Amino acid sequence: MKVTKLVFIIGHVLLIIQSGLAQQIQWQSGGWAFACDFKNNDLTDARIPGDQCGGRCASTQSCTHFTWTTYNGGTCWMKSGSVSQSNAFFTGDNSMVCGIVGKFMFEF
Repeated sequence: MKVTKLVFIIGHVLLIIQSGLAQQIQWQSGGWAFACDFKNNDLTDARIPGDQCGGRCASTQSCTHFTWTTYNGGTCWMKSGSVSQSNAFFTGDNSMVCGIVGKFMFEF
């Protein structure tokens, strides 16, 4: 019984921590934000400047969302699958950008 209560408490603490981190993502008009990422669903990547990542994703078949990092001089990680802003997680790294493709233009 004590183990069950401990697992319940730990689960609630993790939920609170996750909620707090998600709230730190400040979404910009256009559907993008700094210091965020999406887990998994990598489709392809390209070494390009950050201001081109959203457009490259939009023009790449099956790309639905993206993350740009400074890795290797600047890499756009294009991703696929159903996603919403609530699926993004806060990284604390303001050089990173993530976004969701839609009717938006991506300029950052």
